[in-house]
Amino acid sequence: MKSTKRIGWILAVGLLIPILIGINAQRTTQRLVEQNNWLIHTHLVLQKTQQIQAYLTSLDNDLRGYLLSKNNPFFRADYDRNARRMKERVEEITNLTTDQRFQQERLQTISRLLDQKLAHGKQLFLQANSAKGLARLDSVQTFMSFSDQLFNQLKQVEAIENELLNVRAAASKQSADYATNSSIVGAVAALAMILWAIYLLFKTLKNANKLNQQLALSEQQLKRFLEAVPVSIAVVNKDGKLYYANQAATSMFGSATRLTSYSDMLSQVAISQFPDGNTYPLEQRPIFRAMRGETSQVDDMQLQVGDKVIQLLSSSSPVYDADGQLQYVVSSSIDISDRVQSQVRLQEAKEMAEQAARLKENFLANMSHEIRTPLNAIIGFSNLLEVTPLNEEQAEFVKLVQTAGKNLLTIVNDILDISKIEAGMIQMESIPFSIRSLAASLQTMLQPTASDKNLRLVFDIDPTLPALVLGDPTRLTQILLNLLSNAIKFTKQGSVTARITKQEETNQSVRVQFTVKDTGIGIDTDALPHIFERFRQASDFTTRYYGGTGLGLNIVKSLTQMQGGWIKVDSALGKGSEFTLELTYPVAPESILQTIDPSLAKAETAKKSLTILAVEDNPMNQKLVLQVIKRLGYEADLAENGQQALDMLQKKSFDLVLMDIQMPVMDGYQTTRHIRTTLRSTIPIIAMTAHALASEREQCLQAGMNDFLPKPFQMEDLKRMILHYGFSEGSQPTLAGATQPAPPAPAPPTNPTSFSIEPLLNSVGNDPELALELLEIYLDKTPEELKQLQQGLSEKDVPAIGRTLHTQKAPAMMMGLRKVTELNLRIEALVKGGKDITEVAPLLEQYITAVEAELPGIRDVLQKGVDQG
Repeated sequence: MKSTKRIGWILAVGLLIPILIGINAQRTTQRLVEQNNWLIHTHLVLQKTQQIQAYLTSLDNDLRGYLLSKNNPFFRADYDRNARRMKERVEEITNLTTDQRFQQERLQTISRLLDQKLAHGKQLFLQANSAKGLARLDSVQTFMSFSDQLFNQLKQVEAIENELLNVRAAASKQSADYATNSSIVGAVAALAMILWAIYLLFKTLKNANKLNQQLALSEQQLKRFLEAVPVSIAVVNKDGKLYYANQAATSMFGSATRLTSYSDMLSQVAISQFPDGNTYPLEQRPIFRAMRGETSQVDDMQLQVGDKVIQLLSSSSPVYDADGQLQYVVSSSIDISDRVQSQVRLQEAKEMAEQAARLKENFLANMSHEIRTPLNAIIGFSNLLEVTPLNEEQAEFVKLVQTAGKNLLTIVNDILDISKIEAGMIQMESIPFSIRSLAASLQTMLQPTASDKNLRLVFDIDPTLPALVLGDPTRLTQILLNLLSNAIKFTKQGSVTARITKQEETNQSVRVQFTVKDTGIGIDTDALPHIFERFRQASDFTTRYYGGTGLGLNIVKSLTQMQGGWIKVDSALGKGSEFTLELTYPVAPESILQTIDPSLAKAETAKKSLTILAVEDNPMNQKLVLQVIKRLGYEADLAENGQQALDMLQKKSFDLVLMDIQMPVMDGYQTTRHIRTTLRSTIPIIAMTAHALASEREQCLQAGMNDFLPKPFQMEDLKRMILHYGFSEGSQPTLAGATQPAPPAPAPPTNPTSFSIEPLLNSVGNDPELALELLEIYLDKTPEELKQLQQGLSEKDVPAIGRTLHTQKAPAMMMGLRKVTELNLRIEALVKGGKDITEVAPLLEQYITAVEAELPGIRDVLQKGVDQG
């Protein structure tokens, strides 16, 4: 009974053990199958991720190729194909990872970045096809930045899948170990029960066979997947033996893939660096770096197999087992030979285009200089011819030659400026200057032209601007003169307004806004985006009717940008235009006047006993210039006309000449030419004139003068000019009131006049005695000059009126008589334009009335004195 019970218990236990082992084996088999399926699943995700990376690289290269090859359709087609494949692969990975929330979020990010990148790429293609030409560099960089983000996201996907691969491989191995242990335990337990043990063993073997079949099927399926990949994939084990190479690798490496040793395989192929051709360092090759546990990718590898040479994009990654030990290295290679050759050809084309551009720039610069030399001779000789006896027809012809020469010189100068800008030859100065003084000079320069067209020229200057800033006044003058000249040129009636305002100021710098607004013909909306382009004008009508080259605004924009500023335009056809630009200047320190010019360094060797010859016919100007020179500590002699100046230069040695332009007997131009040609003297000659027209400086230089000082000038202006030519400061005597601060402005007179003592005091360095002397001279000379104007009016002698007005212009400007100055300039423009007395008379009568209205206020100040007035 006990035996029966024991057998029963044995049978029961024997039956239970196989049942338990069978259940366990079935579950283990299911887990193994499931783990292997997940391994295949992970490999698929990794494979498609690598495909996306390869397509992404191709996508970037296709866009660069398209832009640099000037819209080659091959690159666009390849770009669209790669974009489509990338989206397909992203969708496939998304379907494969539906159960992974973090992967799904990352894939949504990848899909969003890809859509943004493709949308940006589409915009770049549109820009490349538009009139703007190649896309902007910052737009292309933005496009490339999406690639970096996509690569980072894809690397994170790969990292997670690699971790899953390791985890799933470990789980598969653990399941296999568990199945083996269960079999052993079952076999030991069933030793006493052979039948049951045999049955259990048979069942286990049967399950194992099924498992092996499934593993073999999975391996064959994985190999089919790898064979279908168009990228060369090779797997090397940790011992350096070639474990696997797909069909693409066999096609690329040829018979070398039949070797078992990877080192033997490399001995049959030559690997070098592109483009220098040097042997690729072993330690830098991706597969050897992967052996050290480093994932890497290179695109400068060149492979030679037999007679075939190809360029590769090669990457390698290490594969670890569950214990973190290196087991395999997976290497992939893509043939990028065509792409590399395209890049080489594009680079060659780019270099050829740059060389052509440089040749063009050099040609323009050289030709501009070559044209300018004979052109200056033409203008110079026509000026000489003008002063010879000519009949009326000959004089007209000479003026036409001069006008045509000046217009051509303007065009050549524009071309020369463009050439210098392109060649990087323009160097911006950083010298102290006054924006207010510069604006005043511009107003004086352009007022006659505006008056000739009956236009109001308005300058609105912010009084809070710093006294001096550091910058390039020449380039600022060039910018504003171009904008203001254009405004006057394209305005038939109304006004031209220049507004200069301070936008922001710190202790070190000030940001200044310049606005030029007119009531002219305006600019069509379609032409506005192109108005700053070279050789572009608003319309063909503008070119035919107004002339010009279309270079001026391009030069303005270039010079503005070179100084770190910006410029824009607002305009409507028929309603005028408004140009606005902003520049930032460092604020000059108060001590800058002591070091305002580098020539001060020459003070030790410069002459201190400087003798100046002042050539001036106006009594008030004579008094002013002599007193200013004396106050600066120099000696001065006076010549009242050019002939007298020549006689004095032959009898006495002078260091510097201050030359008025319009004088009786012999004007400044004729006198200068005689000094240079007859006397053969190189003495520095500085022109002094109240004309200050745009062409005045050019005419002075052509006549042989060294520099240009517009009247009325400030004491510091003359001082800087003298120092500029290497002369040191003289011993400056202290004049009465010279060191006193500027007196307060006098109370406004009862009559509506514009006279104020302030401008005159500023001109004479706050010397009240000199200011009163000049007022006395003005009151003494002006009534007689007004009688001369009245006589000229009655005798209809327009030239005599012009000579008298020129004599009165500088004193009026010096004393700040705005209305008188404006009328003077307008009448002088009419006189220079050859208008008859019927057009001059109305303005002249207004002028005489305006001057007479100012005289009582001037007498009142003279009687009271500066302090009381």
